[in-house]
Amino acid sequence: MHSDFDLGEQVVSSYLWSRGIDHLDVVAITHPHADHLGGMPAVIANFHPRELWLSIDQPVTELAAIVAQARRAGMQISVKKEGDQFDYGGAHFQMLAPGRDQVTGSMRPNDDCLVFTATFGGTAALLEGDAERPAERRVVEEHPEAMLLKVAHHGSASGTSADLLSTVHPRYAVISVGARNVYGHPRREVLERLQQAGVKTFRTDEDGAVSFYLDGTSVTPDVALLH
Repeated sequence: MHSDFDLGEQVVSSYLWSRGIDHLDVVAITHPHADHLGGMPAVIANFHPRELWLSIDQPVTELAAIVAQARRAGMQISVKKEGDQFDYGGAHFQMLAPGRDQVTGSMRPNDDCLVFTATFGGTAALLEGDAERPAERRVVEEHPEAMLLKVAHHGSASGTSADLLSTVHPRYAVISVGARNVYGHPRREVLERLQQAGVKTFRTDEDGAVSFYLDGTSVTPDVALLH
């Protein structure tokens, strides 16, 4: 990747502008891995969000720099943990991980991942970030149900367990994953589990950008690419 390539400016911002979006109310950084916070400085500068949600109590390195930028921009910064529930923008949010008793900032940022449901009327989405087995076990214990599942960790075999799928009962799933990635994501066993559970699965490496609209009674997918 060229050093002058800014993912936030040239990819994320360009896409949001193409959708007619010029302002964001909230941005959430699920955990401090580059593929989940890279480009955030441009997003903050371009879209002036009011709030930043984190899972880390004491941000360091790149995340700390983003938090400092957010403070300078007058953003409200809040750390979310399991058990937090609140209404925002007409939707209800329930945080499922990380655990309230969990020490964040470990050497395994995926274990610190922010996992939550966003519910609008009778429709909900479960957003798993890069959650792996420990976080998914916490999630299953909360028995969330959601029509839409954002699949954990790009379709890695460390997530999307049969227990999770039988608990959540998603109708749709989306896997955010780079084309021809070196990790072999999404893993075949994950795709098979989703298929066996009867989940209609979209993947960004094949479908491009996918949007889902929750209207309170149903979830409607909108695929950018035509096959």
